[in-house]
Amino acid sequence: MNKIYIPLLFLFLTACQKEDIDTEVSNMLVGTWELIEIKSEEGRIGSSTTSNPNYYVYIGEGKDLDVRITFSSDPNALDITGEGFYYERTITETSSGNEVSGDRKFGEQWTFAYDFLAPGSGWKVEEGKFIFDHIEGSLRVDYGPEILELNETTLKLKMKYNKDYPKTGPRIGLRETCIFYCTLLKI
Repeated sequence: MNKIYIPLLFLFLTACQKEDIDTEVSNMLVGTWELIEIKSEEGRIGSSTTSNPNYYVYIGEGKDLDVRITFSSDPNALDITGEGFYYERTITETSSGNEVSGDRKFGEQWTFAYDFLAPGSGWKVEEGKFIFDHIEGSLRVDYGPEILELNETTLKLKMKYNKDYPKTGPRIGLRETCIFYCTLLKI
């Protein structure tokens, strides 16, 4: 009988530790944070079918940052203010995995809230990841960003971004995928 209780006790203690960590991280998030840096790596735009080897790769960085995120704890609400940022990326064309053209610059204005964070009905922290508890939200993120660093003054996030461009007429559907890293400072 004791053999059964020991594993159950271990599972109970492990679950309690995870809840304590999630509560501690949640408490540290509460407040207002200002976006000071956003950049990307591993960006790729190409056919949504795997049979097409031609695609574009890119890296990029945000300029003219205008984003503030406020986390409240009761209820767990999220308020995002600002216009977003101007995103400039360097795009290189490839064919069959080889670069076939030089770099070209491309810039666009991106909102932050709905493209990256998908605020819905609230937020929660789970196993060290920052996950949104919502049903609507953005179609461009599979789940909330991962917390890479969090202390009293700095929050660093890793965000996986996906966007599908629908097939229109003779044009094939495209898929864009990227990993973004952003840094926020508590104000």
